[in-house]
Amino acid sequence: MARIEESIVIRRPVADVFTYMDDIHREYEWQPAIRAVEQIPPGPQRVGTIKRYDSSFLKKKLVNIYVNRVYEPNQRVVYESTTESNLQATGEVTFSSVPEGTRVTMVLDVQPPRIMRLVPRAVFDKASRKELRESLNRLKRNLEA
Repeated sequence: MARIEESIVIRRPVADVFTYMDDIHREYEWQPAIRAVEQIPPGPQRVGTIKRYDSSFLKKKLVNIYVNRVYEPNQRVVYESTTESNLQATGEVTFSSVPEGTRVTMVLDVQPPRIMRLVPRAVFDKASRKELRESLNRLKRNLEA
């Protein structure tokens, strides 16, 4: 399993950054690989909230379903993929106040999906890091605009 960690500082208060990232219907804006989203149940997220994503990665279509295992507003969210997902992953997003605004740190532990078994592991890991970095940069641009 690959461990990917990236951080970025956004010149906005923690509550603003958390609220923006917490809205599943805004994830298209900062995660361009996403094609469709669904949250069960609709409404405010909490522990146990299920999120389904249709996306693409390395020219493959993926369906991933995540369950919130930890949900601490303005602090931390931990989610884990279900067995129905193409990608087996655990993710943690933390939010911390810094003098410049908010530091967002994303940590992903990712197992390459079987549909990518012919993709060399180094290529998968590099592409995963690049996508995460690009998503965080887009997040920063959107929130600081």
